[in-house]
Amino acid sequence: MAASVRRAAHDIETRKRTDDVLLSEGIDFSSLLLSQPVLEGLSSAGFQKPSPIQLKAIPLGRCGLDLIVQAKSGTGKTCVFCTIALDSLVLENPATQVLVLAPTREIAVQIHSVVMAIGCAVEGLECHVFIGGRPVSQDKTNLKKCHIAVGSPGRIKQLIELEMLSTASIRLFVLDEADKLLEEGSFQEQINWIFSSLPVNKQMLALSATYPESLAQHLTRYMREPTFVRLNPSDLGLKGLKQYYKLVQSHPLPHMVFQEKVQHLLELFSKIPFNQALVFSNLHTRNDVECSHRAQHLADILSSKGLPAVCISGGLTQDQRLEAMSKLKQYQCRVLISTDLTSRGIDAEKVNLVINLDVPQDWETYMHRIGRAGRFG
Repeated sequence: MAASVRRAAHDIETRKRTDDVLLSEGIDFSSLLLSQPVLEGLSSAGFQKPSPIQLKAIPLGRCGLDLIVQAKSGTGKTCVFCTIALDSLVLENPATQVLVLAPTREIAVQIHSVVMAIGCAVEGLECHVFIGGRPVSQDKTNLKKCHIAVGSPGRIKQLIELEMLSTASIRLFVLDEADKLLEEGSFQEQINWIFSSLPVNKQMLALSATYPESLAQHLTRYMREPTFVRLNPSDLGLKGLKQYYKLVQSHPLPHMVFQEKVQHLLELFSKIPFNQALVFSNLHTRNDVECSHRAQHLADILSSKGLPAVCISGGLTQDQRLEAMSKLKQYQCRVLISTDLTSRGIDAEKVNLVINLDVPQDWETYMHRIGRAGRFG
């Protein structure tokens, strides 16, 4: 079933697509001179023809260039670096050769699944994910043979410090959602430390849908004459999305505003046909635990109205977060209520409605949130 869902998602031949992912030329992945196992894996994972960003970035990446890749959410950036990584491996060498960093555990887990899907025909491939909330002893076992390591900055730094993850053979370093990883007060110090532990001679890829000027300043510290691959830098909205807003009456008490928004939410769900929906909330709370309680309260309200809903936030355990994502992707719930934990990078085939219960604090977050729908045209 998973393979058929992926195939439906990326087959741009049989389903009508918007022109921000379509190619006018009759080009397929075989024209990019990739190895046969990688080509077989792409086909098996449902990638039939390269999207515009894949066509431009993969050949440059295979040439060993440092790349800064910017393209709209849901147009195939994860496939770009996974393909470049898989095509670069020396499988006879069990050491870690590719390191991929992601800003959330959920994105790291998803990247791992894409690597394994595209690498399904790469014999002997070992790719593992390293994130907080899991025992370090399990990581030590997985690192005995690991060609591609995917993880969150905190856990990767810890594993290098403990000398469990050797960086000596790393030849490709990838920052996915690079603007989030390098924003002020985020993971900057950890990434600087990790970067300083890597070999001098390596290739680096940085990818994101949004590209604030601060990111350019940070990346010049790491990259040697990077090549920019930027599509639609001034037009970040996916063409397959329609956007609407609803004015909500103000109240002096925050919980009254929340109740009013919940009523509007139920009204929208009763009027708009949808497969699955993501509801993003800032929730204006002081800590992750309180945030989780309110998200769960909203999920309970929706479930009681006949809309099976789950919630996800940083206040949940790692197992609970993974279970919520699994329910979304396996179509075991209609609605996922989330903080900005899932505003980036998460790919769920059946999501075709996104609701911002609260307006996000910056435009980049808004663009990433709405990009959870309308993916791949």
